[in-house]
Amino acid sequence: MKYLIIGVITLFITLLVSRVFMALNSDNYNMYNTKSTQKSHVKSTAKLEKTGKSIYLVYCSSCHGYDGKGNNDKAQNHTKRMAKKSVLDVIKNGSNNFTSLYPLGMPAGLISGDDAQKVADFVANGMRGERPKAWSKCVTCHDESGEGIAQIAPNIKTYSDELVETVLKNGKKGVIGIMPSFKGRLSDVQMKSLATYIRSIAVK
Repeated sequence: MKYLIIGVITLFITLLVSRVFMALNSDNYNMYNTKSTQKSHVKSTAKLEKTGKSIYLVYCSSCHGYDGKGNNDKAQNHTKRMAKKSVLDVIKNGSNNFTSLYPLGMPAGLISGDDAQKVADFVANGMRGERPKAWSKCVTCHDESGEGIAQIAPNIKTYSDELVETVLKNGKKGVIGIMPSFKGRLSDVQMKSLATYIRSIAVK
């Protein structure tokens, strides 16, 4: 009986130590895994960015400039997400450039006058500073963050992969002019690379 009790206690202690050891190793493994994943993501982003820059110089720089600043307003300035005049044009006239992703489009005239000016300033400034009151009419579709809602409205804060891809595939008409379609000329990976590069040159 005495040996049975000692055996049970020994087994219990062994199991307890084993569980503690596994838990500690699991934490170390997860920490290693997280760091490894982060490093891998940074490397992957850097590679996409480098590839995107090469593609940008070949396909985009003739219109948007080698620095991405829009070639003296002949094309979109990619160091900003949206210029004030572009925001005002969309507010006034609406937009249906991205109906493949956002079927309802953007209706015209939801706000006007001073409200439109303040919202345009806010968006063109990268949504920094105090939100104007009229912004409350925009969040229903573009979200409070400005990063858009799937199937409702696009990201107007940054150049998302989806936005860049749909512009490349379908082209775009705006206050600056017309962006031609590049459908069939770039692969999905090349378009993602372009989006990654454009985000890297945009003013944060």
